[in-house]
Amino acid sequence: MKYFLFVLVIAVVAFADNDDCTDISSGAGSYPSDGDDISTTVINEWEIFVCALGMDFFDLGTRSYFYVIDNNTNLLVLFNGGAGCIPLDSYNLDAANGSGFGVAWNFDGSEDTFYTDDSENASLFFTDDNGSTWSTASNPAGIQGRGMDFDGTDYWTTNGNGGGVWRFLPGVGQQNIATPELPTTPSGLTVFPYQSNLGIAVTCYQTFSIYFYVWDSSTMTFLGSAPCPVSGLTKSYGLAYTGTTETFFWTYQDGSGNYHLAEFSMSTNALEHSSWGAIKGSF
Repeated sequence: MKYFLFVLVIAVVAFADNDDCTDISSGAGSYPSDGDDISTTVINEWEIFVCALGMDFFDLGTRSYFYVIDNNTNLLVLFNGGAGCIPLDSYNLDAANGSGFGVAWNFDGSEDTFYTDDSENASLFFTDDNGSTWSTASNPAGIQGRGMDFDGTDYWTTNGNGGGVWRFLPGVGQQNIATPELPTTPSGLTVFPYQSNLGIAVTCYQTFSIYFYVWDSSTMTFLGSAPCPVSGLTKSYGLAYTGTTETFFWTYQDGSGNYHLAEFSMSTNALEHSSWGAIKGSF
């Protein structure tokens, strides 16, 4: 494990900041919410020795794990979600997936499928054998896709500056949904339970707020935004949600070029957490 960490540290030093960001300057945006007061609180924070971009979280029993894309080393890296945020394993991305960002798992333990995207390749890449072989599918966002997630039925991905988000099933259908509140290029995206509907949270590379929406199967409603829960960052990256603790995980880069993972909670006047385990179990 020490050797694995050493290799990753060297890779970060040698290829720092390969994060697919196309913004040329920081942006700022302020939009009113639909009546919800949103706040975020940091619970844990770790410095991690990979270029941690998009991510996905999953729970197996009482244990949690997450994957991050590290396109400096062209790896999909598996971490222990607790006990100090320790890297456990890694899988090679496809050779053509050299500018990966987003990753989404299909939550099917018997038929694992991982999807990744790429900022220089308009395809989605997917594997059902832990990276031994990869295939491709059409990506509705093309090279504009970054953060990804799966809600148990559909996949979701960002779609560049001003492009909204996509809800889709590869090879089946797709729907573009406007998100005009996002002021600059989005980076991370995750889904979470919001009352009886689907919550969606989005980050932007260089606008340091987190934007929250709710999808009721037909309409996207903007709930509001909250400042990113730490200061001193220069880039905001991936998002993920875990139902085990009902908290969010977020990756970012600090002013010294180091990568971090923060766990935070979100609260709002109208938010009533559902059991994410129960929701996922119903799919």
